[in-house]
Order: sequence, then structure tokens, then C-alpha cells
Amino acid sequence: MPCFFDSLKGSLSISYTGEGSRIARDFYIPVLKKSSKYYRLSGYFSIESLTITAAGLAGLVNNIGHMKLVVGAHDLSPELIRAYTISRNEAKNLLEEMGQRIASGMESVEGIFETERLKALAWMLANGTLEIRVAIPKKTFVGRGNGIFHEKLLIMEDNDGCFVEATGSANETRQAYDLNGESLTVHMSWREGAMEYIEKRKRDFESIWDDKHPDYFVFPLPEAINRKLHERFWTEKPPNIDPEDPTVRFIKQDIQKIADIVPIANFISEIGYLNDFSHLGIGPVRLYPHQTYAADFVLTRFPYRCLLADEVGLGKTLEAGAIIKRLVEAGQVERILILTPKNVARQWSEELWYHFGLRFWYFESSPRKRFISTDGSEIILGQNESPFGRAGVDHLIVSWHYARRDYVKNDLLSSKRGFDLIVVDEAHAARKKRSINKIEATKLNELCMELSITSPHILLLSATPVQLHSVEALDLLRILGLGGPWVHEKDFEKFYNILRNEPSEIEDEEWAFALRMVQSFASRNMSPDEVRGVVDAHIPQALSEIVYKMLATGQNFGGVASTMKHKNVESLRKFIMSLSPMQWYMVRNTRKRLEQQGFKFPDRIVKEVEVKLSAEHSELLEKLDQYLEKYYALYEKLLSPNNKGTIGFVRSIYHQRFVSSFTAAYQTVKHRREFLDGLLSRDEESMRRVAEKILEEEEWEGDEDDFIDAMVELLEKKDVEVSIIREKEALAALEMELKQFAPDSLTISDPKLKAIKDAVSDLYHNKGRKVLVFSKYTDTVDAIHKYLQRYGFDPQEIALYTGAGGRIYDPSVSRYIEVGKEEVRKSLEGKTVGIVICTDAASEGLNLQAASAVINVDMPWNPARVEQRIGRVDRLGQKSSEVGVINIWYPDSIEARMYKALFDRKEIYQFVVGPAQEIFSSGLRKALDEGAKGEKLRKLVEETLYQIDNIKEDIARTQGTLSGAAWKGNESLDGELVDRLVRFVKLASYYLGLTTRIDDDRLYIENGIANVQPEIEEWNGASIVPGKPNALTPVHPIIKWLISGIKKVSDGITPRFNDKSYYVVKNFNRIGSLLSIDKDGIPEELNSKQVLDALDELFEYADGDIN
Repeated sequence: MPCFFDSLKGSLSISYTGEGSRIARDFYIPVLKKSSKYYRLSGYFSIESLTITAAGLAGLVNNIGHMKLVVGAHDLSPELIRAYTISRNEAKNLLEEMGQRIASGMESVEGIFETERLKALAWMLANGTLEIRVAIPKKTFVGRGNGIFHEKLLIMEDNDGCFVEATGSANETRQAYDLNGESLTVHMSWREGAMEYIEKRKRDFESIWDDKHPDYFVFPLPEAINRKLHERFWTEKPPNIDPEDPTVRFIKQDIQKIADIVPIANFISEIGYLNDFSHLGIGPVRLYPHQTYAADFVLTRFPYRCLLADEVGLGKTLEAGAIIKRLVEAGQVERILILTPKNVARQWSEELWYHFGLRFWYFESSPRKRFISTDGSEIILGQNESPFGRAGVDHLIVSWHYARRDYVKNDLLSSKRGFDLIVVDEAHAARKKRSINKIEATKLNELCMELSITSPHILLLSATPVQLHSVEALDLLRILGLGGPWVHEKDFEKFYNILRNEPSEIEDEEWAFALRMVQSFASRNMSPDEVRGVVDAHIPQALSEIVYKMLATGQNFGGVASTMKHKNVESLRKFIMSLSPMQWYMVRNTRKRLEQQGFKFPDRIVKEVEVKLSAEHSELLEKLDQYLEKYYALYEKLLSPNNKGTIGFVRSIYHQRFVSSFTAAYQTVKHRREFLDGLLSRDEESMRRVAEKILEEEEWEGDEDDFIDAMVELLEKKDVEVSIIREKEALAALEMELKQFAPDSLTISDPKLKAIKDAVSDLYHNKGRKVLVFSKYTDTVDAIHKYLQRYGFDPQEIALYTGAGGRIYDPSVSRYIEVGKEEVRKSLEGKTVGIVICTDAASEGLNLQAASAVINVDMPWNPARVEQRIGRVDRLGQKSSEVGVINIWYPDSIEARMYKALFDRKEIYQFVVGPAQEIFSSGLRKALDEGAKGEKLRKLVEETLYQIDNIKEDIARTQGTLSGAAWKGNESLDGELVDRLVRFVKLASYYLGLTTRIDDDRLYIENGIANVQPEIEEWNGASIVPGKPNALTPVHPIIKWLISGIKKVSDGITPRFNDKSYYVVKNFNRIGSLLSIDKDGIPEELNSKQVLDALDELFEYADGDIN
């Protein structure tokens, strides 16, 4: 009978022996390309066996085929082996343990071979075309080494009912696969006598699959493995081709020359594990030197606890990502929880995936509980299910607004599976609240303190760890583990107040107190080698003996202080500073320090545009102000102090939405009316949904529950219900007046949108600048987008980015499509998109320096947020010598008056976006509370800036003593290494039949005689300069692909090589040093410069430098 397998009949053998890769090319791959069903038994249950079992699955996928796989759990504990028999419950528990262990091991999978094969498994599982079950033996035997089945079994069936069956050696390990350990005996249904044998094998498989075999318990694949496969390896597109498919052939221009490149390929594949270049081995990301310093600083301490405190826009998220990646790869952490403000969870997820290949799930608590992955896939949780215990979800991002709720906190802290690493973004929110008479721990502070006990490693991120008072840092340092006398606020403040003074003004007893404090810290937290390093760096040799004795005994502080003060007081101060907690626990790099080290930032040109208002528009804004004054002022008088503050904050939110745009004002009024409906009917769920819409884009330490509690308290007050009904009537009138600005009926007469349109057109169309248009609110972003299109802007010119993700216009479907932040970035760097309209979500970690102008259509009350927006273009790597900033606001608004004065006072700007931001924000709140206008507003602005001016020197001294560790400008050889990577790409591409070009500091590989594979194409255009995404590094996907191609094509050919050998000696973190061993057998450890020299030598032996 005819078979779909017919084309293979002449090429299939009855047996195969040798390397697994050759058997894959000759048997698995061609047969599975013709198969529609695939049944397989594998005696091993491990990452290796899953990888090997997946050989050729890409062909089955392309054939829309289905697979059933049974793997055998052979790795039994000694106790179970001695028991001889086990129960089903014991087998089930064993399986869960193995599942967790295998899922954890998937974090360390790196090679293209393994990754591509596991991608195929993950895709098939997710799409329902693969089922995996696990068999566990009912009886156990000591010494079982070749899996639980005597031999592996494979049955392939085509659409015509023809079969190919194979049995073979059970040892499905990578070692056996690579080293001639594979053997297969094949039966084909079209051969005489084979079908009877195949039918028996089918029955054998079915008895195991259906859990009817007398020797095995059979279970579904553990959920932990299913989730981990999806988390790490699932891709939206199905696998295109197997990595060992013989049709994936590079053109063999010169086999010997290709073989000569293999030593270079091997060398480059190990560079990312070397101490001086390990920061380039974490993904397609090239850190700046100060970011590398921060990551290395953290990883030299154990446990890994640190405050990453670089100024706004200098890359704290990248630093944290680099640390996480290194710890995951080294196997030091498995379970990771990142706590963030709720509006940046998605941005964290995308950043970690794109730069570091770390797949995190971010959690949404409403409208339904679910996990969302970077690729958009989701896991729905039960209403009462904890997000902290789901099998296979080990990398998790949760809003700290949600996590700090009492019932959630209890759930988190009581979870059976704790977290190895906790990361807290915007960690200054975890400080305590301090007033003149009261110190109160916030809910987030309480949560972080308890997590500090249950989790060994903690990273805190904050650009403003200290604002006005040194004690503010103590709350964060205690979360990191600071103890001893430092926990007493008076002693902590006294220590840093002493160091704020000129050394000559400090008394002996004060120096003695400071020495006592650092001796306590050093004895608790530092190793003898670390202490010795500080002493050697700052203490003259003649005085070192008395200092060592003081540190060892905890005595004679006064004597040491007196001696050192008179002999070298500056060394004494530096010594004490170097042993202080801030130097140990915090890394802080500043823009000013980087400029001192030679980094250049563009000049900033700021311009203000006042919106021209008609009498009608001015009156409408006045009515919105009157609404806030009449109703919120009344509510604040009636509430308790805590809830009064909540209502006051919400009042400021409403004001900011009102002045953002008339469309945002309309949506705000509409949602407020819906909220009051829920309040009057006591429907808390309805109130929570509406409150989340209003608060989701706000920077607030409170949450919707605080807001709801405050409003529910109001209902208990006499006659308040009547006031709420009157408020609803006022809202209905406002809603009617604002109806013309509703999203579905947007008027072209909106004066602010017209001003925005004119500014965008001038910058982009007239001056050729690409533009970022920022608003706090999605409502305003959508209104601007519709307005620009109505005025004739091409939709292809405009991209969008909000907390919900990105959107770009796809002309092939004539609509906008959802994309991630990297697609937005790439589209802006291309030739079509020139305008990105975005919320503050785009100011978090999104590199948009292809633009050189920012338009602020509203002004956040936290000036650091404004700086973050501008920092998307005013950053390292900006090619334009100047960047433009245009602030568009209503005339005489409190934001216009306050920010105009600030931008005019450049000498205090950095203080305001840093430590003095709270003073500035308080000035805005006071202006709103007092209804300040005209002369009163002018005076209030002057008072606010005068207050900042008065304390700026005091702030500078405080910041100086609490500066933390920082990059000191050490030389970096990253650029030189990248030059050699470019050389390798050119050389390898040439001999593999590909071409290369460099355009705008990006390296492209293009089709020549051979073709670039589709999955590699998305990584094309690797950056060869720092500060840009998709950076060329030793572990970039294109480098890995070329290395794989070089080795595959030259298989079996010996390279012509010199007499030296190179070995990498690694520590427990998988990072180490390179040893060179010459023909005499003498090893030499190479420094970073010598590593590059050795690579150059290999290039010379390969006799190629293709330009």
C-alpha cells in the first residue's frame, strides 16, 4: 500500500549506531517530517533526556502532528530502593520532588541545542499536541543505571497508516548522545513480517500509557515542569527547524579554515565566565562601567543584600537584572519575588526577559487573579488560591500595594515555598512615617522587615534613599540586616552628624564614639580580609598596629582617636567612612560623578508653552476647581487624621487629572459618579473596581482599600449621605459640560490638544526631531493620539506605550497591534515612527534615545518623575548635542508657576529631583489646599524655593556623608572585546557563506550563499556601542548561532593550532580565571589585557581578518 513514508524507503536502514547527532540527522529528523503521530518511551526523566527525546520534533510540528511521550523516573532515593516496593502515594510524592528539582535545573539551560529542542516541547505542550506522562517502577532495584525500561521505544505513524518502529539503548544522556552511545534497531511496516512485531510494541506502549502495566505507576507530567517549560522556553511561533536538521547547512567555503576558527569560537564561548568580563556573559546587554561596578559590588557580599541607589535614569533596573541573572545561573537562587509599584510590573517583566532571558510572571489581583507572562500567556488562579505557591511559577512580580495587605502578607509569609531573593523597587516607600511626636511603621515597612527574616537575599532599589535626614536611611538598612547599636536612631543620627562637620571641628570624644560604632559594625559584618583592606588603604603603617588592636578588642577608642586626630585627621575620617554601613550596604552613582569620569550628557533646552484658553474653557476649569473645594474640603473636616490624609491625596489626584486634559477630566468625573453609586449601595467590589481605574497610574504609598475605608467612614457621619447625593448632582452637570471631550466624541476645539499638535508638528515635521509626548494618564494619551490622527498625522508615524504595553500601526492589517517595549524602541529607531505618545510607564527602563525631544503635557507632582521622562532622551549615548524639553500647561496653574520657577533655577534643580522633592511636592499640595492664585500663588512658589535654597548646603553635607560606594572610573576593556567579537562575526560569516554590514553602530548579518535563520533574524542589528539594547556580547544569540554553525560544519576536522592550551578555572558562582598552559606544561593566569592578546593570537593562527 502507498505510504507517506515512501520517499524514505530507499534511505532508511534497519539499524543505526554512533553519535546521537548523526542518528538524529539520518533517522529522527527525516522520519518525523513525514509523521503525523509519534509514540515514545524513554527510560530517563531528566532535562538531558527531555532534550534528546525532542530530536526532530520541529518536523512533526510542521506536519501538525501529535506525540505521546512516557518518561521513566529512575532516580530513586536509597531509602526507597532498599524498600524494594513502593506505594502509589510514595510514587506520587517522589514525582513531585523530582518535578521541582528538574524544573529548577531548567534555569541553567543555555546551549542552542538544548534551548531549541525544549522550545519545541514547550510549544507542543502549550498547543495540546504533546502529552507527557511519567512512569515510576512499583519495584526497585539497587544499581539500576539505564533507566526503568530495558530499551527505549519509538513508534512513528504517517497519514496513510504506515509505521516506523525503533528500539534502542536506554541510556539517553547527553554524554551517550555525543559519544557514540546511541544504537537503534528499526522495523518498517512495509517490510514483510514487521507488522506483527510493531503491533506488539504498540500494545506494550498503550499498556503503560493507560496505566495498566503491572510494573509501573503512571502519572501526568508534574505541573512544576509544565510551568517551567512554558516560563523559560515557550515562544509564540512554532519551532521552524531542528538545530541538527541536515537541511540547515552553511556553505562550506573552506572546511579547514572553518575548523581553524573553532578555537576562537571555543575561546569566545568561555569569555563570559571570566572575572573581568562576566558582566558581558549575562545576555545581549552591555552594562556601563558604573552598572558593572554595582553588580560586582553586590556579588562580592554574602548574603546578597544591598541598596541600589543610583540617581534617576542611571540604570538601577539593569543592575538588578544583572545580579539576578548571575545568581540564577550560578544556582544560588531559585525562587525570586520582585515587589514593585503596581504600574511598573509589566515593564520589569519585559526588561528582564529581553535583556537577560529571564521569564517572570507578573501577578494581577483584579478583575480576576491571574499570572501574565512577557509573551502574553496567562495562568488563571482560583479566587482563594495563593499566588505564592503555584508549582512552576518561581519567578514572580507582585505589586507591593497588593502584597502589604494584611491577608496577603500572612499568605506570603506562611507560604511553604519561600523566596530565596526579594527585590523591592521604589524602596523608599518602605521607610517609616515620622512626625514631630510619632514614628510609625508603614505596612510596606512591616512586610519588608518580616521578609528580611524569611529570605536570605534582598535588593532594595531607590533613587532617593535619603532626603533631608540621615535617619531616613536607617529604615532601609535595617531591612538589609543592620543591627547592633546602629538600630538606635539617636546613635545613628549622632554618628552621621559628626561626619557632616569639618574634621578639625570634631572633638576627641566624638571621634571615639564614631570609632566605637564602626568597630561594632566591622566585627559583625566584615571578614578579616575586608577589614585589613580598609586599614591598609587608609591608615599609615606606623599606626596600623594600634588600629588593629582596637578593632580586635573593642577597646582604647579614645586613645586611637586622639593619636590619629593629631597625626592624620583626614585619614581618620576616611577610615571611619569606609567602615560605615552606607559604604557596605549601598551603591550610589550620580550624574555629576559620571561627568567627572568623562561621560558626556547633552545640553538641555527647556521651553514653556501656555495653552490659550477661551472664556468658555477658563470657566470650565474654574468649575472643576470649585467642585474640589466644595466637596473635598467638607469631607476632610469630618474624617480622622489618617483618612483625612487619604482624601487629601485623592483630591490632589483629581486635580492633576483635571489639568492633564479635558478628556481625562471627563473620565475622572464619570468614574467618580460611578464610585459614589457603589458607596451609597455599600457595594465595596464596585467601589474597588472604580478606585483602581483612578489610582492605577498614581505614585502613592496607599491603595484603593485605604480610599474605600475613608469613604465608608464618611457614611457614618451625620448628613454626609445628603452631601454625597448633592455631589452626584454636581458631577452629573460637569459630566454634561465635558461630554464634548469624551473619548468617543472628541472635539477638535480642545485648546491643549491643539497646543500639543502644534509643538509635535514643529519638532518632528519642521525640525526633524523624533519626539516623546508624555502624560501621566492613559486617557490623555488616547485623546492626543486621536487628535493627531484627526489632523492628518500618518498613523505609521505614531507609536504608543502605556502601562498596558505598546502599540504600533501595522499597514498590512490597517490597524494598531499590541507589541512589547522593544518593538516600540526598534520602531522609533527605524525610518517610519517619529512620535511616541506614552505614559510614565515609558519612563521606567525604556531606552528611547533615538528621540531628542520630550513634550510634557502634564507635570507630575513628584519632580523625579519629570526627570525620568527627560532622562529617556537626556542620557548616556544620546547622539544629539542638545535635547529639547517643552512643557505645555494651562496659564497660572499651580504646576505652571511652580515648575517654571524650578526650571529657571538650575542651581537647585538636582536637589529638587533628588533629596528635596518632598518639599517641592508639599508646596504644590499647599497651593491646592489653600486655593492659591495670583499674588498668593506667586508668594507660595517663592517661599517653597527659598526653603530649598536655605537648606541646599545642609542637604549636600548630609548626602556627602551618606554617599555609599560608587564607581571610581576604573578602566574598562569592554570596547576592545566587542571589537574582537565584531571581527569574529565577520570572519565566521564569511566562511559560512553570509555577509555582514555595520549601520548606525549596529552589526547586521545578511543572506549570502547561505541564509540567516528566521529565529536569528529578530536579533539582527546587534549594537556595538554601550547603552543600547540588543548589545553584541559573547552570549548574544547571533554569536551562539555562529559558534554552533562553525562547530557543526567543521565536525571531525582538526584545527591547525599553536602549542598553547587554555582552561577556565571557575568558582562556585561559575565565574573564574583563564589559565594559559604552554608546551612545557607551566600554567599562567591571564589578566584581562592578556586575555585579549590571547584571542588576537588565535585570530592570527586562523589567518583571517575579513573586513
